[in-house]
Amino acid sequence: MRWLPRPLLLAPLLMPLSAGAGTDSVVPGRRVAIVVGISSYEKLPPELQLDSSRSEAARVAAALEQSAGFDEVRLLTDASATTGNLQGIMVDELSKSVQWKDLFLFYFVGQGVGGDYGDPRLLFYDSDPEALDTTSFAVKDLSAQIQKWVPASRYVIVTDAAHEGALNGLVMLGPTGSDWPVIGQQSFIISSAGPRQTAQAGVFSKSFIEGLSGQADTNRDGVITGSEINTFLILAVPNATGGRQLPTVQSKYDPGIEIVDQRKRVEAGAVAVSMPTHRVDKAKFVLPSGTSQRVQCRETEARACDPSCYMFDVMAGPCSIWATVDGKEYTTTVDLLTRGLYQCNVTEGKFGCLAPSLQ
Repeated sequence: MRWLPRPLLLAPLLMPLSAGAGTDSVVPGRRVAIVVGISSYEKLPPELQLDSSRSEAARVAAALEQSAGFDEVRLLTDASATTGNLQGIMVDELSKSVQWKDLFLFYFVGQGVGGDYGDPRLLFYDSDPEALDTTSFAVKDLSAQIQKWVPASRYVIVTDAAHEGALNGLVMLGPTGSDWPVIGQQSFIISSAGPRQTAQAGVFSKSFIEGLSGQADTNRDGVITGSEINTFLILAVPNATGGRQLPTVQSKYDPGIEIVDQRKRVEAGAVAVSMPTHRVDKAKFVLPSGTSQRVQCRETEARACDPSCYMFDVMAGPCSIWATVDGKEYTTTVDLLTRGLYQCNVTEGKFGCLAPSLQ
C-alpha cells in the first residue's frame, strides 16, 4: 500500500527585507537544534525496535552543546518524541524565540519508510503502522512545517533512518538527503546512507560527532561549513563500513553555510578545536600519464609527482595538490584520512581526488 501525504496549509513566510538582502547580509545569530532519537516505538513490532538510537541522539545533543557551541538544544527520545511534541515545540516555542539571523538544526535517528518508492517518511514514537499518513511525517510536510514555524535563515537537517527490516511489506528505508526539498536561502541536508542502503548502528552519529568536534575543520579556522562536514562524512563513514554506507547530501546545499563557529570561543580560550591526531603511514597519489603534479600534506614538504608519488608518515588532515593537465593548472584539497591509493583526475573541467574507500 502506498500512502499519500495529507494536505498541508501553508502561511506566508515573513522575512525582514533590506537593501541588498541576501545570504551575504545575514548576521551570525544563535544556533538552535532539535535532536530526536527513538529506540522504543509504541506500536512497532519487537524486531523493529532500535537498540542505540536513544543513546546516539543523547551523544549528538551533548556534542552540539559542548563542542559545536549551540545555544539551545532540545532532546526528544522515545515517549517524548511524538509528532505532537515536535510540532508543539516548533509552534509554541521556536516560532517565538528563533529569529531570521539564526541557524536551526534538526537531527533524527530512528525508523523511516518510503525512501524506496517516492514517499519518504520519518516515524515517531506514536506512529501507527495502520495510519502512517496521519501519524508520521512525510519529508515534504516536515520541511514545510519547519519553514513555517521556525523562521531561521539557515537550516541543517540530518537523518539516520535507514535500517534493516520491513513493516507491512515496506522496507525500513527512510529519506536520503536528495529526497528533501530545498529549505530556505541557506541549507544543508544529509542522510546517513544512500538510496537502498541500510545504515550500521552508531557509525554515522559517531562520525558526525567527530566532525563537529573539529575533525571536519580542515583549514583549522574554527568554522565548520557544509562543504567541510560533507567531505569529512563521505570519507569517514565509508571507511568505517567497508564502503557499504555512503552519506548522501542534497544536491542544492549551500557549501558555505557555517554549521559550527568556534572562532569567538577559541579566541576566549574556552574551547580548543581539535584536528585528527592519527598518522597515515603511506598514501599514493596518482594522475593519468602525461600530467604532472605537486603534493603537500601536513608536516611534509611539497614534492613533485609525474604521474604518481607516495606520501609517508604524515598527519591526517588536508592535503594540497597542484596539477598541470594538458597545459592547464589546477588546484584542489583532499582530506588525507587513511592509507591507500588516491586517484586524481579532471572530470568535466573540475580537478579532484577520490579517496581509497570511495573508488
